[in-house]
Amino acid sequence: MSRPTLGRLIADTRRRRGYSQTRLAALLCAAAGVTTVTRHEVSRWERGDRLPGAQWLAWLALVLDLPPAWLAAAARPVDSPAPADGLTRLLQLAEQWLRHVANSDPAPGESRGPAGLGFVTRLAEPGHAAGPGHPAGSALLDGSEHGYGRFFAQPGDGEAAQLDRHVAELRWMDDLVGGTDLAPVAHRCWQQGADRLRRARGADRRRLLRPVTELAQLAGWTAADAGDRAGALRAYRAGLVLSMEAGDPALGAHVLGGASHLLCEVDPGAAWRLARIAAAGARRDGSAGLRALLAHRAALAAARAGDGRAAQDGLLVARRLGDRVRPEHEPDWLYWLDPAELAAMAGRCLVALDRPVRALRLLEQPGLRRRRRGQPRTRAVYAGWLARALLGVGEVEQACVVGADAAVEAVRAGSVRAAEQTRELSVRLAARPQIRAVRDLSELITQLTSYLPGSSTRPGVN
Repeated sequence: MSRPTLGRLIADTRRRRGYSQTRLAALLCAAAGVTTVTRHEVSRWERGDRLPGAQWLAWLALVLDLPPAWLAAAARPVDSPAPADGLTRLLQLAEQWLRHVANSDPAPGESRGPAGLGFVTRLAEPGHAAGPGHPAGSALLDGSEHGYGRFFAQPGDGEAAQLDRHVAELRWMDDLVGGTDLAPVAHRCWQQGADRLRRARGADRRRLLRPVTELAQLAGWTAADAGDRAGALRAYRAGLVLSMEAGDPALGAHVLGGASHLLCEVDPGAAWRLARIAAAGARRDGSAGLRALLAHRAALAAARAGDGRAAQDGLLVARRLGDRVRPEHEPDWLYWLDPAELAAMAGRCLVALDRPVRALRLLEQPGLRRRRRGQPRTRAVYAGWLARALLGVGEVEQACVVGADAAVEAVRAGSVRAAEQTRELSVRLAARPQIRAVRDLSELITQLTSYLPGSSTRPGVN
């Protein structure tokens, strides 16, 4: 079963107890009979910069009234879901992108070394696929009778027009189908688009750049939804390189926002950094909706990292920008962003900040529920956050009802990240095994998520 990081477990429990970091440090010192722990040390533990030793784990268990086994389990090393080298390269590339946007530095192009198109094409090769060997993915890829199996086989259109149409088809399918099924399809589309871009020159190449960048972004998004973080990072790196050559800083910022979302749970510090870089790069050319979305990405990463002030600042910026959103001024790839979605993202962040009462008002919007009826993954994601908000206000049985709906919708969608959201809810409910609804939900989640490949990974953010 998934488990929270030690830092987040300490921070979440401290907030539930009503302790500040200073108060927790004082209680630990009083219990241990020493004066060596300060609020700065508690902050380092919560950020993950330092791990408490065995004796402090024991005192934390006593002061926070947590089972020692929970703290010990959270302190154990976990499998790295995002390889350090891939993340390091992405962060370096993000800094290069920001310099390019700010100073018009040369963009890496088709003949500019390892960061150019050769790099992009290698990332899109079959060996880097997000899982095309999966039976469901293979069926989609081969199923030309469904209209999306052989993506580039339709004659008559220009290549750029074909790519634009297939980008639109993938975005439509992403509303209906989760990453388990869609990631192999998106990866193959990206691979074939990169092949076409490699052969194109001059004006033809320039026309292909933007749709291939969008395909890379979609390949990263769907790979993340399928639980393939390494594959998602590869696609996002390629998309960022292509956005520079395309001269589209807004799309590059959107790519970085997706990467931030992917990393928010496993490395909130890196996620916050990517979101802030993206926001800086989008300040001049980004639409109000894009900038609001990036502010939400930064706010959630800050909340996950235990930085409540930065999270609240991000929410304030997002609300101000959200009031200025006009759908007709937004790019096509933000078609899904509307006031209900922005409010739900704010609610999600408030749950992470342990503000469940405020979060409930945003997550229980009737308009949000109506709009998501045909979108099982989105229903699963926000139902999971709603269940956590209900749990936060003490409505345990109602939280279980909503959590069961989230689990069913996650499997119906084929979304690993949505399924892991329900697993995290199950972990939070584990302290109440005496309640029948909790036991039933835990059993349901275990049974349902076993049908999703990759669902035993650490929980992702949604």
